[in-house]
Amino acid sequence: MTTYPTRFTVGVMTYTEGAVDDFGDPEDVWSTPAEVPVYGWAPAATGEPFEANRDVVTWDLDLYAPSGFTVGPRDRVVVLGVEYEVEGVVESFDFGPFGFTPGCRVRLKRVEG
Repeated sequence: MTTYPTRFTVGVMTYTEGAVDDFGDPEDVWSTPAEVPVYGWAPAATGEPFEANRDVVTWDLDLYAPSGFTVGPRDRVVVLGVEYEVEGVVESFDFGPFGFTPGCRVRLKRVEG
């Protein structure tokens, strides 16, 4: 089994529903960032063609991490001091036919505001 260096760390902030506000809606709450080792990141490369009447998932950054990296769809990740929200699910590349387990990719969207 080949292992790759995890030269970088990111901060993972897990999401939970907070107390209910005056309108009866739960407030969004994230934990303090926990440092997690990763392989690295790169600008998003979509390559998705434009199609009318289609909801396209857009994201700003691809995060590459070892097998077992877990985040939820509302969690946030801090990369170089910039906060991103997880878009979609963790995409594992570990189940190919040749026993190669390179890890996973997580799509991140920059948090505005």
